This record gives sequence, structure tokens and C-alpha cells, in this order.
Amino acid sequence: MIHYITLRVTAHATEDRDRVISALKFLLPDVIRNSSDIDEQINSMVVEGHYGNPMALYSLDFKRKAETSALMNRLVSELSKSQRDELFRQLDERLDDQLMLHLRFSKQEAYSGKLVTESSSDAIAVKIKIATYPKDRNKALEMLEDFFEQI
Repeated sequence: MIHYITLRVTAHATEDRDRVISALKFLLPDVIRNSSDIDEQINSMVVEGHYGNPMALYSLDFKRKAETSALMNRLVSELSKSQRDELFRQLDERLDDQLMLHLRFSKQEAYSGKLVTESSSDAIAVKIKIATYPKDRNKALEMLEDFFEQI
């Protein structure tokens, strides 16, 4: 069902980078978060913001089926019922023509140990590439709806 999942977060110059990385790792299921090499898997890059301020970008990529399945299950099952229902209603608008499902989670809430969806750009962005053969957006939506109904 899933080709890959990418998580990405920005740490602004005013933010504690360790806290931002901690928030990013909170989204991960225990089996991934507690792996001995998780810190080495985090890609980082320093970029310049709109006003010349330094920002750090952190990202994680997952392609193995066991990892993508565990991560997808965590991201959906740990949400409150109302947030799951809201995401279910928004699946059509969150799935683009390239079959990429776009989600955002609150950095602040994740750091506090809560998984909460977020609409602002200052969030942990999650992109989930849905696999269908041949590529078919309606089939991808149907697969996502089935997944949400089973949670």
C-alpha cells in the first residue's frame, strides 16, 4: 500500500534543535524510535530563511514495508477519534495527483508527548507515497479509506 514515508521538520534559530528532533522522533513507533541507529538516520541541512536567519531542516525516510506499516499505523491510530474522522473526511484533498498523502503534526504537541494534527506550516510534515499498479488516484483513495475504517 505504501512506497515510502518522509517526515520533515524545520528548527528555526530561536528553537532548541534537540527539542525539535525529539518531537520528530515522537511520531515514530517504538520499534523505530528505539533502534540503535535512529539518530544516524536523521538527515540534517542548514538553510537560510526568508530574512537571512539560519534554519535547520531535519528529515527521515522510510521505505521498508515493516517500517512504513508500523509508522502509518502509529500516525493514524494514536490520533483522537475526532482527528481521525476529520482526516478521513479530508483524504480526497490531502491526496495529490502523484498519490502523495500530505499530513502535518504539531511540533509543540509532539514534544509534549501528544500526536495532534496541525494546519500551520510550522509543523512536522509527513508525506506518504501510496502505491497502486497502475497508478490510480481513485484506487489509492479507496485503499486509504479502507485503512482508516479498519483502525
